Order: sequence, then structure tokens, then C-alpha cells
Amino acid sequence: MGLTDGPFVLLLGVLGLAAFTACVGLLPRVSAGGARQAAARAGLVVGAQSVVVFAVLVAVNSSFGFFGSWADLFGTDRSRVRVVGGAAGATPPAAAAQPSLRPASDALSRALPPDEGRLDAVVFHGLRSGVTATGYVYLPPQYLRHDHRHRRPPVVLVLTADVRGALTRLRLPSVAAREVAGGAVQPTVYVLMSPVGACVDAPGGRQANTFFAEDVPMAVAASYRVARDGPGWGVVGDAYGGYCAARLALRDGDRFTAAACAASSYGAPPGDLYGRSSAIQRDADLLWTLGHRPPPPAHLLVLTAGGAREPARRLTALARPPASAETRTVRGGGALPTWQRDLPAVLRWLSGRLSPES
Repeated sequence: MGLTDGPFVLLLGVLGLAAFTACVGLLPRVSAGGARQAAARAGLVVGAQSVVVFAVLVAVNSSFGFFGSWADLFGTDRSRVRVVGGAAGATPPAAAAQPSLRPASDALSRALPPDEGRLDAVVFHGLRSGVTATGYVYLPPQYLRHDHRHRRPPVVLVLTADVRGALTRLRLPSVAAREVAGGAVQPTVYVLMSPVGACVDAPGGRQANTFFAEDVPMAVAASYRVARDGPGWGVVGDAYGGYCAARLALRDGDRFTAAACAASSYGAPPGDLYGRSSAIQRDADLLWTLGHRPPPPAHLLVLTAGGAREPARRLTALARPPASAETRTVRGGGALPTWQRDLPAVLRWLSGRLSPES
């Protein structure tokens, strides 16, 4: 039984409750004096506490993914994360002028059962942007099969501050694998990362938009067998990641054809990001962009939560052909790891607008 398996976590929870109950019930029977009775009391207390503490630690590990297996816990796991040159059917790494990916050590990258695919922990080095950031690449089980070796599946970039939450609580790989198995979603590669620098190219600072619009897609396409053009790429994000998702679709439509976004604002992000240039700041305002520039052929799914619907209303009202925009209310909040009920619908929407590369 695996360290992170649900039945094992549940079993330990039941054992912890049973141990605590037994300790409370048996302590009065060994309350008399004497060394033997004292040893029995100590054994009951220490034993019950050990079982309860172990159950709690396993539950926490299952939620946050610190260790993916027993071998990982005891340091006997000799497996390596395969990224550049290791992925089944991957394109050989590009020359030094290309952005690069390298493996990273992470327990979550070894936690998936085989029928859910594979999760690689990676580090992106963006040569055009100068940005270095960590992330995960999820490969569906079909990607690893021999009969799919000539297919290049679409890619969805997932931008959220809580990447681990999207993997462990939302269980995005499990949901995606289930949707593919049911025929509702086509096999898709997911790249999960945290937003960088509000996704803005800051004059003299980090070129965050260049990183996501150019470096990340080129690095993924150089290391994995995936779609390389815009119709094969989508993006989903929350908070600053939601703004970034919308920006990538509206400003880099040749790379990202569809975006599912949840953000509190689609105006220019606050902060010293524009070098005191009103033109650059205005250019970062997506509402201004939609109202004053020709729209790209992008598809937007603008997600709202609770009463925060005004930003979504303003964005969708400004969309005009060839761009399209529609709204959806997600339950549980605006953060991506809370979208348990709505994630399948979001994945289906994205899948219906992305095309694999033959």
C-alpha cells in the first residue's frame, strides 16, 4: 500500500482513533502503583501518541506531497526525473541559443500511479528573458504509449501561486486523466508554474511576459513531443496568473489560442513595472488593449467567484470578433486549487479549442 494512497491514509486515521480510545479506556486499569503498572501506563501513552502522530504526519504528507513513496521517505529511491532527452519520443534538446529545461528533484514528480501518467519537476532557464523558474510538466498516460509516439498533443500552461495545491488538493493530473479516459478531453500536456513579475516586461528588469510567451513554449517544445504552434497551446490561471493568462491570449495570440482566466482585475498591474512610461503601463492594461487595438483570434473563458463579477463583465463586453469571450462562475473561490467541481468543465472548454499537431 503506497505512502500517499487514500485507503492507507484512511486506515491510519481509524487506527489513530482506535489507539486513542484504547488508551483512554485502559489507563484506569493500570492506575495502581508499582513499576509494572507504571511501565504499562507509559507504554499505552507512548504507543497511542505514536500511532496518532504518525497518522497525522501521513495525512499532511498526502496533502502536500513531501514524500511520494516509501522509498522516497527512506532515501532508497534511485529514480531520476526524466526531462531533456528522457521523455518518450521527445525532440532532441535544441542548441544553446534555445531556452532550456533541466530536471529538478521533487517528491511530487514520483507520486503519480502509472495509469495517471507522469509528472516531471523541471527548472526553466529563459535565455531571451533572463528568468529562471521552477515548474512541473504533466504527461498524460497516452503520451507514454507506443501507439501515440507520432502524435503531438496540445499543451495547457497553468499559472497559479499555489502549484502544489493544484497538484495535491485539486489533483489536476488525476482529474485530467479521468476526463481523457472518459473521452471528454483529448490527451493534453500541462505545464504548471507560478506567475513571475506580474507577467510584464519591466524596462531594465525582469522580462516576465517574454519568459512565458517565448521561453517556456520553446523550452517545452524542445524537450517534449508536443504541439509547437498557437492552435495547440492554451493557458489557465488565477489571480495574477489569471491576468497573465488573458494577456498571453490577447497579446500573444500566435502562441496561445485559448485562455481560462480568473483575476480581480484586468487593468495594468500595480507596482514599479513600467519605468515611469505611461505608454508601457497603458499597454499592460488589457481593457485598454481590447478597446483600442485589433483583437486577435483568441478564445477567453473569464471565470468569476462570488460577487467579483465586474472585471469579468468589463473584459467580455470589450471582446469583439475575431476574439470571443464568455463567462463562468466557479464555486469555492477564485483560487485554482478550490475548483474541484468546476475543473472538469474548464478542462473540457480548453480541450475543445485546442488542436494537436500531427
